[in-house]
Amino acid sequence: MAAHKYFLTLYTQPNCSLCEEAKRQLEFVDLDITYEEVNITEDDELMMAYQIRVPVLTYKDRVVQEGIIDFVTVTENLEQY
Repeated sequence: MAAHKYFLTLYTQPNCSLCEEAKRQLEFVDLDITYEEVNITEDDELMMAYQIRVPVLTYKDRVVQEGIIDFVTVTENLEQY
C-alpha cells in the first residue's frame, strides 16, 4: 500500500451534519490524502478546543479548514504546505 502525501485529522462530533458533509467533500480532494476521524466528545481537551468549531480539518497540527469544509479550499490550503 502506497503512503499518502497528506495524512489529515478530521475532528467531528456525533449528529453533526457539517461533519458528514465534510467527509463527503474530502472524497473530491484531488490530492493524495487520507484522514483519521476523531470524535471530540471522547476527550475533554478536544471538547474545550473544538466544540463550537467542528468539523475541523488539520494537517500536521495546522488547521486546514473548519466549520464548512469544501474540497476546493482544502486542496488550495494543502498545496501551500
